[in-house]
Formats: sequence, C-alpha cells, structure tokens
Amino acid sequence: MKKIIILPFLFLALISWGQAQFVVQNGTKTEVYSNINTAITNAVAGDTLYLPGGGFTITTKTIDKTLHWVGHGHYPSETGATMQTRITSGLTFTGNSDNSSFEGILFTSYLNFGSSDDEVVNIKMKRCRVMNTVTFRNVETGNPNLNFQISECVLQSIDAKYGSNCLVEKSLIFSYIDKFYQSNFNHNSINVNGSSSYGNSSIRWASGCTFTNNVFGLRGGLYNSESNNLYNNVFAEGIPYGGTSSNGGANNIYNVGDAAAYTTINGNVYTFEYDNDYHLSSVTGTAESDGATVSILLSANDGTNPGIYGSPTPYKTIPYYPHINTAVIATKATNDQLGVDVNAQAQSR
Repeated sequence: MKKIIILPFLFLALISWGQAQFVVQNGTKTEVYSNINTAITNAVAGDTLYLPGGGFTITTKTIDKTLHWVGHGHYPSETGATMQTRITSGLTFTGNSDNSSFEGILFTSYLNFGSSDDEVVNIKMKRCRVMNTVTFRNVETGNPNLNFQISECVLQSIDAKYGSNCLVEKSLIFSYIDKFYQSNFNHNSINVNGSSSYGNSSIRWASGCTFTNNVFGLRGGLYNSESNNLYNNVFAEGIPYGGTSSNGGANNIYNVGDAAAYTTINGNVYTFEYDNDYHLSSVTGTAESDGATVSILLSANDGTNPGIYGSPTPYKTIPYYPHINTAVIATKATNDQLGVDVNAQAQSR
C-alpha cells in the first residue's frame, strides 16, 4: 500500500516550484510540510517521514520519538532526477526512539543512539550512507540486547559500546568496527586502513562475535578481541588469529592481496568511491584448511560469493519505496497540455 500512496508525493516534491515537500504519513492520514523541522516536530511516534532530494539541516539535534525515515537514496547514478537525500546535521536519538528505521538517506555527520539511562533498541538502517561514526549506545557498562540491524549501507566507523545482538550485513565499512559483543557480521566488504597502534586491525575490542562471508579488502586484524569466530571470510593479508588465540574459525581464504578481491578500485581501497566496483574478481588466495591455492569466488558458506554481492539477496542501491529515476517536464504548455514524462522504479525488496 505504501508504494501506491507515496508515489504522488514524490511527484509533488519534484514539480512544486523548487520548494521541497516533506510528507508525514500515519496510516491513511497524510500531512505535507515545506520545512523538515516542522515535519519532525509535528510527527507523532510511529509516523513515516518521506524526505525529498536535497540537503537539509535539522535544528533540533536530539530526537526522542519513534519515526521511520525514508529518502530517495544516495547513489548519484540513481538520484539524477531527484538529487540525493542528505541530512547534514549530527543527530542523537534518545530512549523513546526505539523501533525507528532509516532508509535511503545520506548522513554527512554522526548518528548517536541512547542516553546514559535509557538504551535505544530495535533500530533498522537500510541503504543509507553515514560519513561519520554511528554510535549505538551512550555508555559502555553491561552488554544490553540492542537488536540493532544495519543492512546494505555505506559506513565509516561503527561503535556498539559493548552492546549485544547487533547484525551488520551486506554493508561497505571503511573505518573501525568497535566494541561489539555477541553480534553478527555477514557478507560485508570491510576496507579499513588500520593503524599500527592497533595492530593493523579493523576490529577492536570485540567479544563473542561471528564474522561470516566477509571480505577484508585491506586490514583484517583483531585488536584486544576475544572468543570471536570467523568463517568463510576473504582476507587481503594473513589470518587474524593463531594457535594460542581465543579467536578462531574455519574455511577462510587469506593472502589475497590488498584491494585485489574487488573488480575495480580507483585510488585507495579504504576510501569509498561510487565508481568503484565491489563485485569480486577472479583472484586466488590461500585456503586456511590445507594451504592450497583457491579461488575466492563462490567460497561463502551459502554457496554464493563473500562480500556485499553474495547471499541469496545481494546488495541493492536504492530504497524499496517508489523512486523517480528520470523526469522530463516541459517549460511551457502545448495545446493546453504540459508535457511530463516521469519514470519511477522500486526495488523488489
């Protein structure tokens, strides 16, 4: 139903004389605002906030209610008609923001969740890009069940502050993965230029986590981490554990070479570029099991490729909701008809 409801509002945002429109939907009730801050203020817990393309500053930096945020996406190749949806403010989501979700938004600053006495739980983030740190908690005491889920995103550093039951899947990660407890990382492409101060690592202070079917395009070390399990991963360098380590795993492939796992990397592998092709190349590496030279292709434990383009449902770029790919609008009417040609597309999932 949402796919049908929202399409007229995407069209409205496109042709409304250059004035961005922010749509707040609650069930069958819909309100349209010309200012993002007014839309956020007037939205009630559980509302869906549809954001147009453009860059927006949010004046209230702390948000304390459940909202579902939906933008046009961040890939330039997919947002030519609408522009990227960009939020330029650093934001903090406090305790009443449980169950919020985010899709198709480029955040140019940080995202923080929780307060010192109230965790934020059940957050879902999909097909977003965050250019600064995502911090899952405000404090580092205990190991609360956060149920924080990130899928198909482009990320810098992520810090769970020892929160547990987090899932990060099919995402591109370009800075440290910090302080996760009993969490899962599956089918990610992790490209971190880890400092020698932290043992050239990409993962720090992790405990009891499982890393499966990931590609470590540069550093793959584990710093001050224990009891983690690593299966069917691809490492540019060596296996990040030894015989005396409490970390372990099986069926990994190593010594693939820096950036060699990917089809096309322009510049440094630890810097995200939209023009890079993160599909796997046909390179070989060393099998953990017997030291044989093996292909990295189809080496995931589900029979697909490791990294973001593996799994039965690989990485996608645009939001699930209807999305305007192209729009051609005539500048004047002919025979009292204004020519409008809009091509909209939605992902199948």
